[in-house]
Formats: sequence, C-alpha cells, structure tokens
Amino acid sequence: MKRSLQFLLPALAVGLVALVSSPKAQGASSASDEKTLIQMEHDWGNALIKRDMAVIGGMEASDYTFTSPDGSVSSKADSDAEIKSGAAAIESFKIDDLKVQIFGDTAVVHGLETEKSTYKGKNTSGQYRFTDVFVKRDGTWKAIATHASRVEKH
Repeated sequence: MKRSLQFLLPALAVGLVALVSSPKAQGASSASDEKTLIQMEHDWGNALIKRDMAVIGGMEASDYTFTSPDGSVSSKADSDAEIKSGAAAIESFKIDDLKVQIFGDTAVVHGLETEKSTYKGKNTSGQYRFTDVFVKRDGTWKAIATHASRVEKH
C-alpha cells in the first residue's frame, strides 16, 4: 500500500498543478481570441461596405453558410456572388452589443447590427440581431455560419 501511495501522490500533484494552471492559460488565450473575434466582426462589416472580397474570403470558411432574415440559406459561393455583383449592397454598417462565447476551438458571437442596405434593389435598411459561429482551423478563426433576424420596430 505504501508503495502505491508513492506513485499516486506525485501523479495527483501533477494533476492538481495542471488543473490549477490550465484555466489561467486558457483565460489568457480566451481574452486574446475574444479581442480577435471582435476585431474580425468590425473588419467584416467594413469589408462588406467596400465589397472587399479578399477580406471577406479570408474571414469565411469554404463551408460557410448564411441564413437570412427570410429563412433562406446561402452557401459561401452564393453569398459572395451577391456581394460581388452588387445585388446585396451595404452603404453603412454599425455593430453594437457584441457578446463572445468561446468553447475551445469554437466561438459564438451575438450582436446587433444597424445597416443602410439594399438587396436586389429593395431597401433592407434596419437593425438585425445576428449570431456568427467561428471555428479555429490551423490557428486561424474562420466564420462557418451566420444567422440574422430583423429587429422589428414596435
């Protein structure tokens, strides 16, 4: 019994050290990732205004999907084509009320977006609540999904 305690106690000590130090390291990483994701959201909005496909393409994963306020789902290729062609045009874009939640290599960002925009010539300006889902691939955050809901004025 004494012999097994000799091996068990050091193993427990190593486990406790790992348990105690892990949240600190993860917390520092999470804070850095949170800042990165917030900056990405702002950069993404600016890129949409400018129709900067290089920036947009760098933020979205190849399997990105967009769920619009009317419930339709678009692939990255479809969304990018509408932005590139001008069918979806954003004149101004402001983000507020951002909340970032990080779960390892997955992050969920909730926010409120106020935009002046048109879609296929129709005025779509207004406020939208959005949820963006990001995954960290090869050390880089990529958007994999967006869902937007129009905020109705009462």
